[in-house]
Amino acid sequence: MAYAFLSNDRLPFKYVDIFDEKSYIEIVKNFSTHFFEQSFNPYYVSRLLMPGIAHFIHRLFGITFTLDAIQSIFTILNGLTIFIALYFYYKIVQFKGYSKNITILGFCFLFVNFFILKLSNYYPILMDLFGFTSGIILYYYYIIKNRTAFLAILIVSMFVFPTTFLIAVSLIASSLISFDEKGLAIEKNFNKYLYPAFALCLLFEGFYLYSNYQLFVALAHKDYTVQSALFLIPVTFILVNSFIFFTIRYILKLLDGFNINRKGFVSPYFIFSLITLITFFAASKFLTVNFRDMKTLSSGEFLFNLMFQAFSFPLKFLITHFIYYGLFVVLIIYYRNTFFSYVAKNADSFLKIIIILFSIFFILGTETRQFLQFFPFVVFMFLDSIKKVDFSKYQLIGIFTFQLIWSRFWYTINVPEGFLDKALPAKNFFGFPAQRYFQFQGPWLSTNNSLIYGVIFIITFITVSQILKKNSFNHKV
Repeated sequence: MAYAFLSNDRLPFKYVDIFDEKSYIEIVKNFSTHFFEQSFNPYYVSRLLMPGIAHFIHRLFGITFTLDAIQSIFTILNGLTIFIALYFYYKIVQFKGYSKNITILGFCFLFVNFFILKLSNYYPILMDLFGFTSGIILYYYYIIKNRTAFLAILIVSMFVFPTTFLIAVSLIASSLISFDEKGLAIEKNFNKYLYPAFALCLLFEGFYLYSNYQLFVALAHKDYTVQSALFLIPVTFILVNSFIFFTIRYILKLLDGFNINRKGFVSPYFIFSLITLITFFAASKFLTVNFRDMKTLSSGEFLFNLMFQAFSFPLKFLITHFIYYGLFVVLIIYYRNTFFSYVAKNADSFLKIIIILFSIFFILGTETRQFLQFFPFVVFMFLDSIKKVDFSKYQLIGIFTFQLIWSRFWYTINVPEGFLDKALPAKNFFGFPAQRYFQFQGPWLSTNNSLIYGVIFIITFITVSQILKKNSFNHKV
């Protein structure tokens, strides 16, 4: 981590006008002005807190608002945020009483990966890391049942990362849902629910692809676009729906005994989560009332982008998640039955909803950073489910070594000639050196790189599966 943070491999300022850094830098420079003029961009309201803190650090210490200074401030904030995440990880480990092996495994999954060791330093002016850490903090206060701290962090996190909205909605929904013997007997009539649900998914996908195929083709041949292997769409359709089928199966198992709890309307979590959402929407309306410069993304456009990404390459979602998180993706697929069985038996309504949302994001989304805030919840539930697995010290050393190498902490993204200097004139993001950056960004991963990383993933999965078969717990399962 020290090597990564002390390196000079950072997103060059000459590309600021192209990527999200441009908007965050503008917010840092003009935060006070936008606040009093109520002219914030609605898209960034759920990410305002950290740019606001950076703005007041500059003003408090009289630091000039230069690009270099802003980037340095965020690099420091990112480093502090990682240490805060490590502190709460230690607190969670102590509370749960994890063994040394499970503690090491969780550390490798959460902190020894591309996102922490490379991207957080290369691209420091981004809100993803703060969203990730807020997820760890929220999980800690939830499991220790400190309702006041949890709700306080929740309302603050509404202005840190956008998926906090989904966490608040999950909390409201979980207050109204219970799982008991009086609920839906899904397990007894499993196929009755499974096949109609899967059939509806197939009908929707088939209709949507047929209706929008020309738009798919046009976008796939457009300059500066997400690359799509159109000739592989039939293969992609079959593979994606194979995963959708099994995901529906697991989700239905989580929903067994589903029942409506009318008393939940007066529960503290329901009331305060609702207040949190109302407060956020009121604040958002106040802060953006005079903003006029951008059309918001419609639900139709969002759905099209999601479908386009999902069908851009066979199993691209697994490839991009593997690039970000490494062996966590391999292990959670390998231990999927153990994981979902544990969640079905031991998780409460709130955690079940989080796992369901994560599963949906996992299957459909190729932009892994979108569900970073959910990631800690899932990792800790996964660790709980496999805490009886007898990992040997050699397996743990192997996992740590793989994660460290796969994190690309050693990889130079900003080559001397610049990763876009050649791509921009040629209108090509899908060759090198541009792919030195875009190979880590799911929607812009080239077809060639998708194939290369896909082969690496398959080889890694087969190898790890053969090694894990030797563990005693796996024979019992």
